[in-house]
Amino acid sequence: MRARFEEKITHRTVAALRARGHAVIDDFLLDVDANAFRDELERLSMSRDEANGRRYVRSNRTQFGDRGRHSKPNVYECDMHDEETVGETRGSEAYATTWRFFDATASGMANAFVRVAPEMRLRTGNLSRTVKLQVNEGGGACFPWHFDNPSAPSNRALTCILYLNPEWKRGDGGEIRFQPFCGVATTVAPRHNRLVIFWSDRTLHRVMPFHGTRRYAVTVWLDGDFVDERTGVSTNVCELNLSTREALDDIAATAKKLAASNIQRALSRAVYADEYEASLVECMGNAPGAMEMLESHYEHCREVKKNKALKALVDALREYRREVEANGLEVNVP
Repeated sequence: MRARFEEKITHRTVAALRARGHAVIDDFLLDVDANAFRDELERLSMSRDEANGRRYVRSNRTQFGDRGRHSKPNVYECDMHDEETVGETRGSEAYATTWRFFDATASGMANAFVRVAPEMRLRTGNLSRTVKLQVNEGGGACFPWHFDNPSAPSNRALTCILYLNPEWKRGDGGEIRFQPFCGVATTVAPRHNRLVIFWSDRTLHRVMPFHGTRRYAVTVWLDGDFVDERTGVSTNVCELNLSTREALDDIAATAKKLAASNIQRALSRAVYADEYEASLVECMGNAPGAMEMLESHYEHCREVKKNKALKALVDALREYRREVEANGLEVNVP
């Protein structure tokens, strides 16, 4: 599979990533591997233990602010690094493709990017990537707006999601949606054997409600170096370091600067406050933790509003983004 990674990840991939913040590669694996991988994920997700509980997949639990970890309804995942949970499947012919893919990502995926774009400063090696298998089981299962790398100590630099859904059809939902900062949104369908790549630290995204039977995905996070080579200072911080007065003088230039930087994370939740709230409600419904997650969001927005200069900047950015959205066309990748 390493050779396949190098064949499919090209200069064109990196050019799209830099231009749009994300890239899409169709037919990423050989058909025989993609189909086998999908069958194995289904087998893994359907497997039950003696108590009829899920044997290998667990409810997705996410840390949200400082209010604890909460499970998203109908979203299950398997951490491939959790030897206690999934280790017994290694060596089994029933999961051969899954483990071949996992082993290939240990260095093969990062090296494929390093070969065409060494300046991305991705780390290579077994400890510099994370792999999770995921299944959404309908009923509107989704993810709210978020960044995969909210700030240090995470070192996630690049997110690569392989979709394995040969039966997916328009209307099932479960698309991934990208929202460039003060830009126009793009929605990408979770089609079979499609790899979607984006920056972990600066790409606001969510998963739309899924109403099909099952939606399978494999996520590989590749770590990178977030240290300024000149100063030795971390570049993976969620702190705003700009003059609000200067920022307000040219709001378009400010928005463009923020869109190209992970500093946008400091303002994103306030600039897209309504969208964050709606996606949280859509994701959690009345499930345990829903109110805590919403309150954490409200609290963050209240803190921003307490700073008059910061509030003025957020208000200006909100007005600017609406203007951009009104004059632009959303992109759909079917």
